[in-house]
Amino acid sequence: MEITGVEAIPLASPVDSVEMKLGENDQSVAVLPVLVKVHTSSGITGLGETLTYDPSGEEARFIAKGVSSLATHLEGRDPVDVTQRWTDLYQHVKRSGAFKPLSAIDEALWDIAGKDAGKPLYELLGGSAGDVAAYATFPHRKPTDRLIEDGSWLADAGFDSMKITVGTDLEADRERITTIAESLPDDFGLSMDANTSYGFSDALSLARTASDLEMEWFEEPIAHTDIDGQAELNRRTGVPIAAYQSHYPHYPAVDHLTANALEVYQPSLYISGGVTAAKRVSTLVEAFNKRFVPHAFGPLVNYAASLHVSLASSACDLIEFAVYDDEATDPGEYIASPYVANQTEFSLDADGTISPPERPGIGVELDDAKVEELRLD
Repeated sequence: MEITGVEAIPLASPVDSVEMKLGENDQSVAVLPVLVKVHTSSGITGLGETLTYDPSGEEARFIAKGVSSLATHLEGRDPVDVTQRWTDLYQHVKRSGAFKPLSAIDEALWDIAGKDAGKPLYELLGGSAGDVAAYATFPHRKPTDRLIEDGSWLADAGFDSMKITVGTDLEADRERITTIAESLPDDFGLSMDANTSYGFSDALSLARTASDLEMEWFEEPIAHTDIDGQAELNRRTGVPIAAYQSHYPHYPAVDHLTANALEVYQPSLYISGGVTAAKRVSTLVEAFNKRFVPHAFGPLVNYAASLHVSLASSACDLIEFAVYDDEATDPGEYIASPYVANQTEFSLDADGTISPPERPGIGVELDDAKVEELRLD
């Protein structure tokens, strides 16, 4: 079997753009998928995906060009030799920085490998290591009273924790997390994400409050490049420090683990280097007895790949689940990718766990008509 072609399809956002405040900046955020199809001489087509939050579509188009550039190094090669294909492409990507194209291609190659073997991807990665639950996140900052209401709404749907955003003002955030934590249903967990917006001193102060509230974790409290600062926060506070969604591929995990900088590692498959790199992060994390909780905000092809890696990791018991519709009857229903014909198969189970369907590969079936409807010019 040989690779005969690679197709990159930038898509318009299937969900509405929202305004988010990240630190001092207001930012319009959408979810624009870049779908990748890797075609083969055997007729098997592999699916992969990366994404951008740029509502203009320009970054999505740019990523698609990057995929086309990397494709010249793939045609005529065996797609099932995924590790070697990743290594070959990395030699180009480490100089160009094209980690999003690499990630989507890698997911598609693993999809081909699973389809060729007739097995779900997680079986190729070593089989299931145990159930994976989902925690809820939102694509926008919500007022405190609404988040308190959301806690009961999410708990009724089967979620046992949620993550909120912080990072605008120390005292306001302290009051916010205290009010929410004390108002949530019993045994319902709460974590927070500052998106690297705090300096060390303020992050330490808020982390101490989070420790007292027994929060699940404090995500990206300071600059993600400040390994020493993260390690100091991890040492001086009781709340677990989480990050890694902004790192790629798996090599930086070595420095974080050696420094004991993080308790929770959250690689984003769409940028970290796909299944190959995320699986390597999970192996490193397990060796240091840390948690592996992938950052999985976004569209479904990438989410499906993230689920398979999570299910096969003994360091993982939790994955992110984005709740896009505040008015949904069931917040555990996956709605972000209408171009996936079987997206209902990726919804939260009644017991709060989530798993991919038992289909070969990553388990996604496309609605090609909807793909064409969403395709950017």
